[in-house]
Amino acid sequence: MQFSSQIVRTALFAGTVTFGMATFQAPSVADSFTMRIAAGHPAAPLSQVNQLQKTFVPNVTKRVAAETEHKIRFIEGYGGTIANLFEVLESTQKGLVDFGSMCSCFEPTKLFVHNINYFTPFVSGDPKIMGPATRQLHDEFDYFSKTFDRYNQTFLGGGAVDDYGLGTTFAWSKMSDLKGVKIGAAGPNLPWLDFAGAAKVQTNLNEVYNALQSGVYDGIVIFPAPYFGFKFGEVAKFYTTMGWGSVTAYPLAVNKDSWAKLPANVKKIIQEEIPVYEAAIEEESTIKYVTALKKLKEQGVTVQDLDPAVRREMAQAIEPWVNQKAQEYEDAGVPGKATFRRLIELAIANGAKPVHKYTIN
Repeated sequence: MQFSSQIVRTALFAGTVTFGMATFQAPSVADSFTMRIAAGHPAAPLSQVNQLQKTFVPNVTKRVAAETEHKIRFIEGYGGTIANLFEVLESTQKGLVDFGSMCSCFEPTKLFVHNINYFTPFVSGDPKIMGPATRQLHDEFDYFSKTFDRYNQTFLGGGAVDDYGLGTTFAWSKMSDLKGVKIGAAGPNLPWLDFAGAAKVQTNLNEVYNALQSGVYDGIVIFPAPYFGFKFGEVAKFYTTMGWGSVTAYPLAVNKDSWAKLPANVKKIIQEEIPVYEAAIEEESTIKYVTALKKLKEQGVTVQDLDPAVRREMAQAIEPWVNQKAQEYEDAGVPGKATFRRLIELAIANGAKPVHKYTIN
């Protein structure tokens, strides 16, 4: 088709050439984007990291290629290969990492509010209950997402994992059996042991095996899947399902500058894939919980369920601490008491049956 010089000049001035209903515009430029995605833990033992590798990254990569004129490639760095357990938040803030998957348990100050599931134990150990309940809480209270704004990041989401239990080098059945015993935990769950009289020790997954083997501590607060996956049952032959609860405490966030570089249609795909990623975490966690307990027994570990009466006793004993944490939210300038109450309400509405329902004063 030939255009007259006048039409061309008009088109250049107006920016488009219109014939009837058809509008001719300059085609958008196809771009390729390379994004670094990191987590401090290795992929296989933890569903939050495993599903980055198995679901989120491949889904986004394929959909961007199929549904847009762009391409996206992820450089994956798990197990501390790009940023270690304590560096992911800061590395994402600085742009050394584009997408950071981090445990809020290792950011007790900066990501304090995202540890809310740790501060309300014994509500439910079902990730398919606590995941949706916690995400709805995030939607209703915007301070969860605004927390990441302070660190040059956009909060994307995260799934819930299976119920915490207690692995030990010895058999036990009641709270008094734990008095004075050294127990390792990640951080915000350390106080769970205070009210049983245990001696808490700060630790992380990468050092548990040697610590149990050498007697640095005699127990570890942990999910059954990594307990089996990291072979801790070789050195600590007892595992107790505690009912401490499922937590959503491994948020995925993206550096704001990196996010700004992505076209709207690529962002849309990423946002659509977040719920898929979250559901995959919760499905894997649910399956792993059952299969890991079975595998632990096959490994020679004695697995027991904590008596519900003892569980209730522990929940009642910890209630003052739950209220203390809610007040700490208030002191930080956010509605902690209302948030804590709402989380428990949402969990119960989703099917949770707490052994003790906290009164938040």
